[in-house]
Amino acid sequence: MGHGIENPLEHPEVQVVNGRGYLVSYVVSLILMALVLGFVTQPVLLPWALIGLSAAAAVAVLVQIILLFQLDFSETQVWTTVSFLLIVPLFIIAVGLTMWMFNALDARTMLAGMMMH
Repeated sequence: MGHGIENPLEHPEVQVVNGRGYLVSYVVSLILMALVLGFVTQPVLLPWALIGLSAAAAVAVLVQIILLFQLDFSETQVWTTVSFLLIVPLFIIAVGLTMWMFNALDARTMLAGMMMH
């Protein structure tokens, strides 16, 4: 049952965790959320605001993946990273199918005169 490591705190996966990454991730996420809040509270949404919102969301995801989840391609984290990368397409498919389903339901249930287009 022994893995060659007597003290559990000396295990490589435990050594990766530190409080600095969590704190930096939290602060960057707060800054990005404040930026996004500034975008959406404007009375008129500027045409380039959607690009800014998408960029802020992408940066937030990357920061949380790298700093919060500690995912990298090091030898101790490679299987966690591989499992995460395999889940991403399934997540995209699930979101896409949900959007398709609600679009089809909307098209079948809304009356022609009631549509807001």
